[in-house]
Amino acid sequence: MWFILLIVIIGLLYLNSRKPRNFPPGPAWLPIIGCGLELNRLRQKTGSMSKASGLLAAQYGPVVGARVGVDRVIFVCGPKEYREFSAREEFNGRPSGIFYTSRTWGKRRGVLFTDGESWEEQRAFIMKHLKEFGMGKKSMCDMIEGECRAMLNDIGKKIDDGGGECVLRVDNMFGVYVLNTLWTMMSSRKHSPDDAQLKQLQHLMADLISNIHMDGALFSHFPILRYICPQYSGYSSFVNIHQQTLEFVRGEVEECKKSFDSSDHRSFIDAYLDRLRSPGSKTSFSEDQLLAISLDLFIAGTETSSKSLAFAFLYLTLNPDIQSKAQEEIDAVVGRHRLPTMEDRSRLKYVESVVLESIRMFAGLVLSIPHRTLKDTHLNGYFIPKDTSIIGSLRSVVMDEASGWTNPEAFQPERFIKDGRVQIPENYIPFGLGKRRCLGEALAKANVFLFVAGLLQQFNFSIAPGKPPTEEIVDGLVPAPKPFVALITRR
Repeated sequence: MWFILLIVIIGLLYLNSRKPRNFPPGPAWLPIIGCGLELNRLRQKTGSMSKASGLLAAQYGPVVGARVGVDRVIFVCGPKEYREFSAREEFNGRPSGIFYTSRTWGKRRGVLFTDGESWEEQRAFIMKHLKEFGMGKKSMCDMIEGECRAMLNDIGKKIDDGGGECVLRVDNMFGVYVLNTLWTMMSSRKHSPDDAQLKQLQHLMADLISNIHMDGALFSHFPILRYICPQYSGYSSFVNIHQQTLEFVRGEVEECKKSFDSSDHRSFIDAYLDRLRSPGSKTSFSEDQLLAISLDLFIAGTETSSKSLAFAFLYLTLNPDIQSKAQEEIDAVVGRHRLPTMEDRSRLKYVESVVLESIRMFAGLVLSIPHRTLKDTHLNGYFIPKDTSIIGSLRSVVMDEASGWTNPEAFQPERFIKDGRVQIPENYIPFGLGKRRCLGEALAKANVFLFVAGLLQQFNFSIAPGKPPTEEIVDGLVPAPKPFVALITRR
């Protein structure tokens, strides 16, 4: 009996460690853990999984095969390969494991981590109605300008209270202001930066995002750990924080219900509620879907823009010459009598280049949200089985000399100015490509431009005495600079 059981266990371990025929090359697969130890070693060595994927690509080629626990994972590096996998329909699925379902009641809900007909339908509804409520329009820019003005006033008060200067933590100071630029479209409601519930929620979310990664978490690669050690595996905090965020979102939906008027939609949530009350509404529309979509947009729509701004002001603080050059342009083009607007962007060429470079530096640390193969297929001549996770490396596209970038690790806004004009290189694709391209691209670009231009018009950001920032990062679901402060003064 025990002999037979031992043979079965050995057989299962052997099968687990075998690669499919013609699977992409990569680190050796150990029984049960796969390449987990090697990937973690490379992450620790380089400081981020995006940089680690570059080392893997240098050794094995632009398509790297790996396994972590129960998951087959492909890393796609290089502009040609990234474009191909982004464009092909069979790579447009999303993984369906516990990491993606435990956040929404054990079901596949929302828009970030779903696929198929329901995803297509929900995505089309989101794009249509967010545009209706301002996405990509002047009203969106007006909202951002309003939040920028509020932030300037709040910082100005702190400077006045500090006798002409203040030292502020910069890496996390954009959260609520950026959230409001999206949430006004979502619910027609704005929140105060002093809102205790929202501050606590964003603190919890930041902690969660810094402790999990785009390639998964311990409990997702080894699902049994959520029963054996839910705290250590990260499962408990992952679920609890998402549930708290869902409760916040549920409260927003309930407030919209109280003032709902089918003849006067003021927000995306109003439009969705009206769709739910319409006869013959398709089954993919439900209140659970609305909550999950709101959760997705709450996280994705704020964290990426906030972190891009954090990187922008990290590099501006470390490079006072770049900061001064941008301020000189703002003074010459806009002056000090009004805030910069999106209409000024075409004339603020250097400021726009600072924005483009800040987003590039952020994107160079990002791995794409995992895709899933919808059927057996091939990429670069290698066999990719159905239900394999595929992660694209934006770093290999926006921060690699082979992709056309000179001195890619340096913060150099001038790289985008050619013959006196802003020119976007072919491989500048920080928001991805294809059907999975970022939904909030227009909002993110406008947020970063208007906050950078507005803050630089009014304030100087300098290294605080004895507290120099570091360019080291916090590697997580969304990369971030390590916490840093700056000395802020009025210009």
